[in-house]
Amino acid sequence: MTINPLVHANLGYDPEKDFTAVALTSYVPHALILANNTPAKTIAEFVALSKKTPMNIGTSGVGSASHMTLERFKAASGANITHVPYRGGGAMMPDLISGTVNGAITEFSTALQLHKGGKAHIIAVAAIKRSKLAPEIATFIEGGVKDFLAQSYIGIVAPSKTPAAIVAQLQKAVEAGLKSGPTPERLISLGAEVATPEQMTSAGFAAFIKDDFAKMKEAAKLAGITPT
Repeated sequence: MTINPLVHANLGYDPEKDFTAVALTSYVPHALILANNTPAKTIAEFVALSKKTPMNIGTSGVGSASHMTLERFKAASGANITHVPYRGGGAMMPDLISGTVNGAITEFSTALQLHKGGKAHIIAVAAIKRSKLAPEIATFIEGGVKDFLAQSYIGIVAPSKTPAAIVAQLQKAVEAGLKSGPTPERLISLGAEVATPEQMTSAGFAAFIKDDFAKMKEAAKLAGITPT
């Protein structure tokens, strides 16, 4: 919805015109996780260290959501970072654990398992507040990166010509399913955040997508990515 238009010249669909937002369901904040042989424990320490020795930070690939987050972080913090793109997060993890790369930007839910297991350490999460699953981990904002939020998200869209009554019916079903019960509890236990009531509305999700597209456009420009 927000990255493909910036990467693919012949996408075959227009995210803005061909879909109607129904509801955001959940999102997983991105996190900066470092190899245990990289001693920084905070964003300030990491940035300072990078200015002495350039840091190699992996993502799940060129043009991925995590790559866009990395480019935004570099620009906002001034950290001296070399991007190391992998073909997916699974390929990146062995190098992170071994210390072949200094760190990675990835989903908090993925990074948390390594952090809890002592295989690597998260120094910041790109969320508005600390996670209850790991309250010792500061946010990027607390680390001095102003207003820095980044996430991978899941939502529901429908074809643009879907009748408003049907969109409203779908939206109400999503809201009902995420208000209580095992689903939201399960999502939270995995490191995800349940969407706010406003984000679960069609208008709220549409605004969320618009804001995310602006951030991705900025990041693509910083990374020198053009549609091919």
